[in-house]
Amino acid sequence: MMILNLLLVLLVQTPAPGQKVVVGLEDGQQLTVTDPEFTGFIEGRSGDAVLMYHQGNYHGEMPLKTVARIEFGPYRRGKPFAMMVTLRNGQTLDVESERRDFVSLRGKTDYGTVTIRQPDPISGEVKLTTRKADRKKDLTIQYLEIPTS
Repeated sequence: MMILNLLLVLLVQTPAPGQKVVVGLEDGQQLTVTDPEFTGFIEGRSGDAVLMYHQGNYHGEMPLKTVARIEFGPYRRGKPFAMMVTLRNGQTLDVESERRDFVSLRGKTDYGTVTIRQPDPISGEVKLTTRKADRKKDLTIQYLEIPTS
């Protein structure tokens, strides 16, 4: 009987809620994404994601668990993304993206699964050139806010 009660309690328990990220879009909308999966200069899944950055002469990887907010700075053609990172302890860092010049976020919302890209490669004009494209009009994300779990 004790084992049956234990099994019943385990079945009734709801799973712990997943990591959430609030995405502020350039058009003013906000989306709350649950269980986000990142690719680009932020790489990983939910709480295990890592921000790859450089500041001055040093390069680093910062766990997203320590970040409260990432604000994207103005776009500069052919340059890494400038970001202001606010840590959970209140400290702010001005850093630039490392290795990749994009970030992609995929996760669940109240309306279904979404994929958000910064910059959005679908909206870019396709043409052959030796210069990097000017992606200023293709930007989608203004900020990422990571609330505490």
